[in-house]
Amino acid sequence: MRRTIEDVLTEAGLLDETRLRHVRRYARHNGVCLARAAVENGGVSEEVLAATLSSRLRLPRVNLAQEVVDDDAVRQVPYDLAESRRLLPLAIDRSVSPRVIRVAMADPLDFDATEEIEMATGCTVEPLVGGVGEIGDAVTRHYRGVITKMIPRRPVFGAAIPAGTPVAIPLEPTTQPHHQVADEASPELAIRALIEVLVERGVIEREAWLEVIRRLVKEKAGE
Repeated sequence: MRRTIEDVLTEAGLLDETRLRHVRRYARHNGVCLARAAVENGGVSEEVLAATLSSRLRLPRVNLAQEVVDDDAVRQVPYDLAESRRLLPLAIDRSVSPRVIRVAMADPLDFDATEEIEMATGCTVEPLVGGVGEIGDAVTRHYRGVITKMIPRRPVFGAAIPAGTPVAIPLEPTTQPHHQVADEASPELAIRALIEVLVERGVIEREAWLEVIRRLVKEKAGE
């Protein structure tokens, strides 16, 4: 089983079970990560949380006031993901394969956020520990005026995005669709590709599919 920030919080005695349940509810209701919820509504000190995660996970504690942030790395991750999950991309190392993206995270054990970033960028995430508020301030500062790629978002803990949540903060629109080859495919080609995938994965049988096509063609001819 993967270790989670809940494990760290309880092992370190920062939250008991009652407060942990309260923090979970706050995170679900507000669509934020558990680290942010623990600081904002769980009585956990930002500095204590960051120091605990850095020590127990043996990860560097980044100082965002002194860190140089690469705008190209920021462009790879949408503002809403960075703001709600309290993370900030810092730089991309292109000298290795696969490429590595360094990300300051309030919760380095947030595997859903890590997976989203890796799938969108093709990079391996190298997490560093940052404070919840510190990252929030840095996100506001570094995303101003930056255009980012769009990553399809999954609900956090199954929650809908709360009403009134800002979509973007920069002066200019910050999210634009990332062009994909599938966008150029005709509807017929897209349907054909879908059928091929379903057949290959054993979801449907090719003969059964062809039989339905033959029946529909006959029905149409008899109209």
